[in-house]
Amino acid sequence: MFIPFILFGQNIDMYLSLLDDGQVFGVKEKIPELVSKYPNEPGVMYLQALLTIDGAKALETYSKIIEKFPQSKYSVESSVKIGEYFYARGLYSQASRQLCLIPRQYPRYPGISRVISLMAGSFQAIGAQDSLKYYMGIYQSMFPNMDFGDQASKVKPIVNTDLKVNSLKPKSKPYIIQIGAFGNIQNAKRLKLQVSQIGYNVEIKVIETNGRTLNAVRIVSYKSKSEAERVGKVVKNRLGLDYRVLYRPKK
Repeated sequence: MFIPFILFGQNIDMYLSLLDDGQVFGVKEKIPELVSKYPNEPGVMYLQALLTIDGAKALETYSKIIEKFPQSKYSVESSVKIGEYFYARGLYSQASRQLCLIPRQYPRYPGISRVISLMAGSFQAIGAQDSLKYYMGIYQSMFPNMDFGDQASKVKPIVNTDLKVNSLKPKSKPYIIQIGAFGNIQNAKRLKLQVSQIGYNVEIKVIETNGRTLNAVRIVSYKSKSEAERVGKVVKNRLGLDYRVLYRPKK
């Protein structure tokens, strides 16, 4: 019973090898047939995303693989591809947030050294030396036999300032962007994942409205209404989501 599945998995690996050899056209010709026969197979979805020119559409497919097939090997590959996409686009904050999670979620991933290298490069690009030091410390403990190259030597110690703790007051960010409210928590989680994958910090907040309990999906948080509005417009343009900017100061 399992032989056809094994053979199919080998075929996917064969197509991936052909892509690595630069034979894109030949693989692309096979995609319509594969999608027709195996529309919900993660390997086929992954191949489809690899060959998709539209970056946003590829991200959507990678996110769908992660959500629907978390135990598949293509889930970790999709997570890495999302991180690589952000890195290649110069979206280093999003890349670092995506990549820093992968070693802990998928510690047996064979390309973990490259993931950590990209993560380190992302943190360095945005000057987040404290975050770089924190994560490198974790991963050096997790993978004591791994050669991190010169990444560890690039970690600068955190500078100890003479500022008093009381003077380091957190900046107020009272504005949030609400992009949906659902009675079904799974719908809320699905939207949260979709928006998180394009680089925004999203949370789900349980609210009461008109006697109903809803799960509000919110992008958080911003210092000004105008800043929140700008982000809302970007999300609407990219994902077609309506939004509301709300004033929700923390008590």
